[in-house]
Amino acid sequence: MFSSILKELRTRNGVSQSKLSKSIGVSAGNISDWESDRSKPGYSALVEIARFFEVSADYLLELDPPPVNTKESLNAYKKEQGLVCDGSPLSDAEADLVAIFRLLPPMRQEELFDLACFQYERHVERKKKSIYWTFLEDEKEKEKNNGLHQTGTHGGIA
Repeated sequence: MFSSILKELRTRNGVSQSKLSKSIGVSAGNISDWESDRSKPGYSALVEIARFFEVSADYLLELDPPPVNTKESLNAYKKEQGLVCDGSPLSDAEADLVAIFRLLPPMRQEELFDLACFQYERHVERKKKSIYWTFLEDEKEKEKNNGLHQTGTHGGIA
């Protein structure tokens, strides 16, 4: 029931009715009415509540199961899914990442996917795209040249 979901989200996150009302642009009386099931929020308020608590509107409307956020639930989810890649079982870290991704709302999945793509591209193309790697290569070259110079002045190191 929406009223209990809202109250639970607010309590779990340590947010007062007053703070929530200010954050989403409604009166504290509205929050009280919603939590006591005297009324329901409109579309705009529902969207703001979902954004504020970072949950889906489907969850608020009880169309989605509650978010899974405990280690035991995550382990059960991984076991249930039998996560593999290219026919090989995923490592614990890989399986955790995939399971967490699947449990996120679509907006958060998109952000995580974009971040992973950025990191991958940066790793693969780092010498082309990042001034840091150019600087690091210059420093390594200097160290290498200094080592050769020192070796030459001391008659070589065996």
